[in-house]
Amino acid sequence: MTKPNQEVEKIEQLLADPWAVDIEKLWQQAAHNLDPDKRKLFDALYTYVLDKRQEEIINEKHFVF
Repeated sequence: MTKPNQEVEKIEQLLADPWAVDIEKLWQQAAHNLDPDKRKLFDALYTYVLDKRQEEIINEKHFVF
């Protein structure tokens, strides 16, 4: 098991650059994790990453509605 500080560092890295996150891998981890706390964490990260990616796309100069 990883130390809590290492887990926090990894989460902070994921939140810093949402495009560097493999969302398929994150979703698979959530889907196959039986620990409810970790599943909630994976679900929250997945949602956050998707929201940030969408926000960045909408804020692009060339994005047309």
